[in-house]
Amino acid sequence: MDAEVIVIGAGPVGGLAARQLARLGLSVLLLEDHKQVGRPVHCAGLIGIEGLHGLGVHPEKSVVINRVCGSVLHSPSGFTLTVDKGKPHAYVLHRDLLDQQIVREAEMAGAKLLLGNRVIRCQLSQSGVKLTVRKGGTKREFRANLVVDAEGISARLARQNGLPGPRKSFILRALQYEVSNVSLPTDRVHLCFDNRFAPKFFQWIIPLDAHRARVGLASAGSKVRKSLEKFLSRTPILKDAQIDKRYGGLVYSGGPSGKNVVERFIAVGDAAGQTKATSGGGVVYGGRCAIIAAASIQRALRNGRYHHKELANYDKQWRRAYGRQFNQMALLRRVINCLNNKELDKLFQVTQQSSVRELVETKGDIDQQGRLITASLTNPFLLAQLAKIFLSKVKFLPKLLWG
Repeated sequence: MDAEVIVIGAGPVGGLAARQLARLGLSVLLLEDHKQVGRPVHCAGLIGIEGLHGLGVHPEKSVVINRVCGSVLHSPSGFTLTVDKGKPHAYVLHRDLLDQQIVREAEMAGAKLLLGNRVIRCQLSQSGVKLTVRKGGTKREFRANLVVDAEGISARLARQNGLPGPRKSFILRALQYEVSNVSLPTDRVHLCFDNRFAPKFFQWIIPLDAHRARVGLASAGSKVRKSLEKFLSRTPILKDAQIDKRYGGLVYSGGPSGKNVVERFIAVGDAAGQTKATSGGGVVYGGRCAIIAAASIQRALRNGRYHHKELANYDKQWRRAYGRQFNQMALLRRVINCLNNKELDKLFQVTQQSSVRELVETKGDIDQQGRLITASLTNPFLLAQLAKIFLSKVKFLPKLLWG
C-alpha cells in the first residue's frame, strides 16, 4: 500500500480530512489534480468566523482581507432587511491562501501531498483500492486501504463507484468579479434577490475594503455573464466599477446526497452534497463531516473491517449531527425558488414588521440557519403572512416537499 488512506482533492474539505486523518496517526496521501493548491479560485471567500474556528482553523493574517458584522438583503423592488450582529461574524478571505494553510497543516501532521496528479479511475475490491492517476502524459497507480473523495461538485469518482453525487438540477453556474473604484461600507455584505438576474439564487456584493469588492451571482439561467454585467450597470454603487479579476465556478443548492459510502470509499464535502442549500457555502459543514469521516475510518482500519456497513457509521453520525440543519436549509431554498419577484417583494414587506426584524436579528446566523427557520415557524404573524403568500402555490407543493 502507498498509504492507509488516500484523499482525493486538496480543497479545504480534503485538506481538513487529510489533516485529521494524519493527526489520528494514519498514513495519508493527498492527491490534487491542479499544480497549485487553491488555484483556480472558485469561491466568494465569505466564511463564518465561529464555524471556521470550530474546525480548528485560525486564518493567518495574510489570509484575512476583511471582517464583516452583518448583511443587507435586498428585494427586487428595493425593500431591505438588515442583519447586524454587532461584532465581526464572518471573514472575507483569500480562499487560495486559506486552502494552502489547511494543506500545510495537514502536511505538518504527516500527510503527503502530490500536486498535478489527476485520478482517472478508482477501482474498489476486497483487497484494497487501486487508483489510476495521470500526471502530464504519464500514468501510474496508487494503492490504499480506503479512499476519501473530496474532489468537489463534479463527484465524478463518486458516481463511478455507484454513489449518486449532488443532484444535477441544483448545480448552478456562478460568476464573480473583483472590482475597484467603488465606495461602500466595509462591515456588511449585500445579498440581492431578483429573478431577472439570478433565478433560483441571488447576487452578492462582498467588500474587500472601502473601494474594492467581490461582486457575483449564481443562476439557473444560461446567460450568467450578461446578467452580472447588467447587475453592475444597474446598481448605483457599482455603476463606475472597474473589473480587475474574473472567476467562474459552480454552486450547489440541493442538499446532501442520499448515499455517501460504499465499501472502502467515503465522499465528503461538495462531492457528497454537504453544502448550505441557501448559500452554496460548503467549507464549514463539509469540514465538520470530514472530521467525522476521519474517526470512522480510524475505527475501520483498527478493526480491519472496510465494508460499507462499518463505514456507514460516518453517514449516521453526520446526519444525526447536521441532518436537520441541511434539511431545513434545503426546504428554505425550495421555498425561495418557487417565488416570483412580486412574491419576493411581499416576503420582504413582511419582514418590515418589528417582531420579524427582531427575530431575524437574534436568530440569524451564517451557519446555524436552522435556528431562524425553526423560530420563524413559531411566530404567529410571520406564519400567517407566509400562508397568504403560499396559498396560490399549491401546484408547487411537490417541489416544496421533494425538490
